[in-house]
Amino acid sequence: MPRFKKKSMIALISVASVLLLLILHITLNVNPIIEQVSEKEVLALAEVAVNSACDEVIGEYFTTDIVGYLMDKDGNLQMVTTNTALMNLISRKATEVSQQRIETLGQQGVPIPLGSLSGITVLTGQGPDVYIKVFPIGSVNATFTSEFVAAGINQTRHKIILNVTADIKVVMPGSNNVVQTQTQILMCENVIIGKVPDAYFDMHNLSDLLNLIP
Repeated sequence: MPRFKKKSMIALISVASVLLLLILHITLNVNPIIEQVSEKEVLALAEVAVNSACDEVIGEYFTTDIVGYLMDKDGNLQMVTTNTALMNLISRKATEVSQQRIETLGQQGVPIPLGSLSGITVLTGQGPDVYIKVFPIGSVNATFTSEFVAAGINQTRHKIILNVTADIKVVMPGSNNVVQTQTQILMCENVIIGKVPDAYFDMHNLSDLLNLIP
């Protein structure tokens, strides 16, 4: 083999080896960092989108109309009543608007500074933005939960919370991951003066609460 061809072959093998090592380094070290940073950014922006959607929907209604309390002649809690029609309406509209906001987020892409993807702390937030595509999977789900918390002598704080969950696909070169965002919105909070049956304190699912009459 001529000397020139031999040197060219050695150079070609050297370059190929360096490229192979570089690809291996990116696969083993850089890609996990990119996935982790991208997922965190997507979750943060998705939570903002869901929160703003829920705030917009909830602002259209009087949440004080959601729940009522039936007391006995001694001033103790006898039954909790809820406006299920209003709650269903809020839940449905909150999921619809949240879905729209996440779809808009996906169309625009999630901007992440290139320095943040490097995994180097001093470069975090630096450099041009790289846009990561996101897509909602299925529909956004919303459920209500109820919490009773002792708030003092003969006082109980009652909260009704709207829980919104969305599964989101994060699309990157060579990787498609699914992340889930969970957002809790306080719908209403009331302080009940009087004795509350112990059975209520075990109720978290609102459907169970509605069926409970001490």
